[in-house]
Amino acid sequence: MKVLVAALVLLCACHLQAALVRRETPDEEAAPAAIDDFFTRHFQSLSNFMTKDLPQKLQAEELRSQAEAYLDRANKQLAPLAQELRSNVLSLFSSLLDLGKGEGQP
Repeated sequence: MKVLVAALVLLCACHLQAALVRRETPDEEAAPAAIDDFFTRHFQSLSNFMTKDLPQKLQAEELRSQAEAYLDRANKQLAPLAQELRSNVLSLFSSLLDLGKGEGQP
């Protein structure tokens, strides 16, 4: 029984000593490593943004402006055709109505 209690006390003492050593070690090295890691991560994210994300966004803006220019040109070219088609359809319907009125009256 004494051996079991002695082993338990020795185990607890070793565990507390290991916890104390683990707490002391990161405090001495954690601050500089954390700062270096912080700047490294942000520099890497800035680098990725400049090399990958920014050109894609600029390309997307360029494509958007090209699409808007194309739609403006198409609208300018198709507007007269649409107006002419509208007037032709209206004249067709009015002539069909006139034809229907003429046949209805003997």
